[in-house]
Amino acid sequence: MKTTLFSSIILFTVLFINTAFGAGEASFGGVSPQKAIKPVKQKNPSITHRYSADPGVMVYKDRVYVYASNDGDVANKNLGENKYDQINTINCMSSSDLVNWMDHGPIAAAGPSGAAKWAKNSWAPSAAWKTINGKDKFFLYFANSGAGIGVLTSDNPAGPFTDPLGKALITPQTPNCASITWLFDPAVFVDADGTGYIYFGGGVPQGQSANPKTVRVAKLGPDMISLAGEPQTIDAPWVFEDSGIHKMGNTYYYSYCTNWDNGPYGNAKIAYMTGNSPMGPFTYQGTCFNNPGDFFGTTGNNHHTIIEFKNKYYIFYHTEWLNKQVLGSQKGYRTTHVDEMPASGGKLGNAKGTLEGVAQVQDVNGSAVNYAASFAWQSGISVKGQGPVTTVNYSRGGWTGVSNVNLGGASSISLKASSGSGATIKICLDSENGQAIGYVDIPAGGSLQNVTGNISGATGTKNLFFISSGDASIESWQLGGGAGGAPAANDTPAANDAPAQNTNTNTETVPTTNDTPAQAPPANNNNGGFGNDAPAQAPPADNTNGGFGGAPPAGGDNPFGGFGGFGGAPPAGGDNPFGGFGGFGGAPPAGGDNPFGGFGGFGGAPPAGGDNPFGGFGGFGGAPPAGGDNPFGGFGGFGGAPPAGGNPWGAPANNAAPANNADPAPAPAQASGNCAGMWAQCGGNGFNGPTCCQEGKCEFINECPGVTWFVIYCPIETTLGQSIF
Repeated sequence: MKTTLFSSIILFTVLFINTAFGAGEASFGGVSPQKAIKPVKQKNPSITHRYSADPGVMVYKDRVYVYASNDGDVANKNLGENKYDQINTINCMSSSDLVNWMDHGPIAAAGPSGAAKWAKNSWAPSAAWKTINGKDKFFLYFANSGAGIGVLTSDNPAGPFTDPLGKALITPQTPNCASITWLFDPAVFVDADGTGYIYFGGGVPQGQSANPKTVRVAKLGPDMISLAGEPQTIDAPWVFEDSGIHKMGNTYYYSYCTNWDNGPYGNAKIAYMTGNSPMGPFTYQGTCFNNPGDFFGTTGNNHHTIIEFKNKYYIFYHTEWLNKQVLGSQKGYRTTHVDEMPASGGKLGNAKGTLEGVAQVQDVNGSAVNYAASFAWQSGISVKGQGPVTTVNYSRGGWTGVSNVNLGGASSISLKASSGSGATIKICLDSENGQAIGYVDIPAGGSLQNVTGNISGATGTKNLFFISSGDASIESWQLGGGAGGAPAANDTPAANDAPAQNTNTNTETVPTTNDTPAQAPPANNNNGGFGNDAPAQAPPADNTNGGFGGAPPAGGDNPFGGFGGFGGAPPAGGDNPFGGFGGFGGAPPAGGDNPFGGFGGFGGAPPAGGDNPFGGFGGFGGAPPAGGDNPFGGFGGFGGAPPAGGNPWGAPANNAAPANNADPAPAPAQASGNCAGMWAQCGGNGFNGPTCCQEGKCEFINECPGVTWFVIYCPIETTLGQSIF
C-alpha cells in the first residue's frame, strides 16, 4: 500500500550527525591513540598508571577498596632501583565490578607533608570500617618502615585521612613486641560483634627459620585506635611477613608469606592456618598461592589479601610484571593484581596468578554519572586529586577504556571536562582503535564545564573508550537519550552515606545499602526512567530527555530542548533553536523564541509557536498550535490540521477553514492522495519561490534564508507492505 513518509527530522538528524562526525574526526588529524601497556584482553594489573604494592583490601557498601604502598608513577621511565625508603603515600582505588578501578589518588600518610608527621614511611596498609556512635568510621593502618604501626582515620573510605594519635599505635615498647624482627605488615579484621583485631610482624631470627614466632595478634579497643590487651604470639611455621585474616563461616583464616629458607612449604608462598577464635590458636593447613614468579617470571616478595565479595573469594597480590614491561627489568616496583581464590569445604584451593584477571561482576550503568577516573585500560593519562572525586588528565592521544558499559541505546554523551587550548574527545567502542560513535568538543579555557556530543550506534553492552585529541581533563561522563533508565546507583564511591544497619561482621561483610555519591558532579543529560521525571534540581542540560511516561526539567538554552517520553511532555524550550520534541502521546512545551517551536509526538500536538518562524510541528494524529506571530504557523501531523493564526502559511489541512490567515496559497493537488493534509500550500510565500505538490510530487525546500539546512516535511509516495510507523 501507499505510505506517506515524513523525512525532514530524520534527514536533518542524519545531516547533523554526519557534519558533527566529520568535524570531530578532523580534530584527530595526525593524532593516534598512544600505545597500550595492558591490552583489552587483560584485566591485570588492576591499574597501570601507578605502581601499587602490598594491597590491603576492604569491602564497604558493595564496593571494594584497595590501599597500597605507592611505589611511584609508571610514566617515570628514569626510575632506579626501588629502595622503599621514600614511600610515604598510600594509593587508594575502588571498584564495584573488580575490573574498572576508580583511582582516588595517593593519600599523604607520612613524612613532612603527611598526616602522620612522626612517621617517615607508610608501607603495607590495611583498612577497616566500623560504626561508632551511629556513624561509619574508617581506619587506615600502616607500617613506619619496620619500626612500628600507625593508624589514620576518616569519615570517608577515600579520605581525607587524619592522624588521631600523633604517634604510633604499636612500637617495640608495646608488651610482647620487643623481639619482633620487623614490626610491620598490619592486617585488621572487625568481627560480627564489632570487635576489631590487628595482626602484624615478621622477620626470621638467626637459626629460627622453621618457627620464627615473630607475628602477633592483638584485640583493638572499641575506638579502633587503641589496644585492648597484650599482643599474643602466632606460631606460624616458616613465616616471613605479610599477615592476612578473613573469616569463612565460623572459622578464622590467618594467612602469611613463607620465608626464603627452602622450607617444606616452599619459598615466599602464601600459606594459611585456621582457628575457632580470631585470637587463635591457629593450626597450619597448607599453601594457597605460589610466588608470583611462578606465574609471571618475576620472582620477588609476596603480599596478599583474601576477601569475600558477592559470594566469591578473591586474592589480591602484587607482582613486578608491569615493572618489567615498562623498565625492561625488575627494579622492585610492584602493581596489584586480583584473581579468584578457590574455596570449598572449609579449605582454600591453589589460586593462579593471571593476566586475564577475573570476570566482571556487574556491568557499568552508562546512564548514571560515572567518574572518568574509573576505568580498566589507559595510556597517556594521569590522575590528579585525592578523595572521593578525582580528575583524569589526558595528553595528546591519551585515552581511557571502561569495560562492559550498558549503552542503553544512548544518543548523546555528556562530559564534565576542561581543556586549556581546546580538545575533542572521540568516543569509541571495543578498543582505543574501535568504531567511533561520537565526538565531544571541549572549548578552550581552564575551568571544568558541562559539554555534550551526539553519539550513534550505542547499543548493547560494550567497552567504551575516550580518546583525546589534545591536553584535556575529564571528571565525569554520562550517557543520555536512551531507554536505560533513570540516573541510578552505579556503585560510585560514597560521600559516606551510611547503611541503615551495620552489623560489622568483618571487613569483608557487604552492607546491602548502596548509595550513589552525594557529591556526584552535575550531568549534562539527565534521563528519566520508566515513569520517572528527570531530577527537578538537575543542572542546565544541553539535551534533557524524558523517560517513559515522564517529563524532564526545563531546557534552558539547550540546542534541542527536551524530548518527551512515552506519554510525557518535555519542558519549556527557552531559547533553544528547536524547542522540545513530544514523546508518544505527549506534547512538547511552549516554543518561546526558538525558530522552530516544538515537535509533537505520536498522537500529540506541539505548543503555541510564539515568535518562532515555523511554529510547532504536529505529531502523528495531532495538530500543531496557534501560530501567533510566526510567519509559517504550525506543521500538522498525519491526520491533523495546522493551526489558525495571523501568519501567511497557517492554512489548514483536512478542509478546515483558515482563521485570520491573510492570503492563503492555493489548495494542494489531490491526485492519488498526494500532499493530502500537508500544512504547506505550495506557491512560494516566504520561501523565495520554490514549488511543491506538483502532480502528487513533493520536493523538499531548502532555500529559506538563514536556515538553508532545514528540510520541510514533504510527503513522498512509496509502496510498502506496511506503514513504516
